[in-house]
Amino acid sequence: MQQDVSRDELKQAVHAAAHWYATLQSPSVSSSQQRAWQVWLGQAKSHQLAWQQVEFVQASMSRLPPEIALPALKNTALSRRDLMRRLAMVAVAAPLGVATWRQTPWQEWQANYTTNTGDIANYILSDGSHLALNTASAVDVVYNEDTRLITLYKGEVLIQTAPDAHSPHRPFVVATPNGRVLALGTRFTVRVDAQQSRVTVLEKAVRIHPLHSANSQNLSQGQELRFTSTQMSTPTHAAVSADGWLHGHLTVVDMPLHELLAELSRYRPGLLHCSNDIAELKISGAFPLRDTDRAIAAITLAFPVQARRFSPYWVRLSAA
Repeated sequence: MQQDVSRDELKQAVHAAAHWYATLQSPSVSSSQQRAWQVWLGQAKSHQLAWQQVEFVQASMSRLPPEIALPALKNTALSRRDLMRRLAMVAVAAPLGVATWRQTPWQEWQANYTTNTGDIANYILSDGSHLALNTASAVDVVYNEDTRLITLYKGEVLIQTAPDAHSPHRPFVVATPNGRVLALGTRFTVRVDAQQSRVTVLEKAVRIHPLHSANSQNLSQGQELRFTSTQMSTPTHAAVSADGWLHGHLTVVDMPLHELLAELSRYRPGLLHCSNDIAELKISGAFPLRDTDRAIAAITLAFPVQARRFSPYWVRLSAA
């Protein structure tokens, strides 16, 4: 992993991020404070990394092992100062107590392969398999005598498996916080969202094993499925151009505007959203992912919406 943020710089940024988190959680937060946060977020890569860390820690408290979690973090009666102090403490100290907890962001930062927000990268692995990383992704790759294992900590990957020359044959597995995906000689994508994982099969098939379930399910070409650590959804038809991101574009058909903006937000720092009255507006088209400003401009030209830019990191769409 490329590392261009020093540990001291990151530590300072985490404390600042905890301060901003506490500020934004306050019922009395003002629009000027929100704008100031957006400015701070865009000032340095360390700020964006720190913000991801604090958000992850706060959102993950319910999933941390009891000996690690701080129950007081869940206490809504905490003062603003206590919330800020404890978020900062957990964000900085977490790696000391969760060395075996594979979902920690500190492991993400030490992963074999990573991409920054807006970047897409391609790799050929030692067995000839193709690994593509979508925006803001982190994976570890471990090949041994028994298995070929890809651990996806965050983001999205596309896998094109190659025949294994090793004898005996080693299974090819993608592990996520929710379970495992076994490749059955295939081309597929795996994406980690907030509380679930998503698998789309582009060629042949995979088998999905949720982490805390005895059940498994095969998924075939053209199908998509979402799963948590205990449950799997019913397979559906894969989205249009499910691997379009590999070529830098997103193709959608009748996608609600708020969902489209959420997808585009994955490729840019800051906040991109819309007013509630146009959130369900159905959008169809192909949009560039490497230039999301151009994508926003295309939306405003083709549909009855307008974009208001509060800063380079805060864009809001409303009815024209």
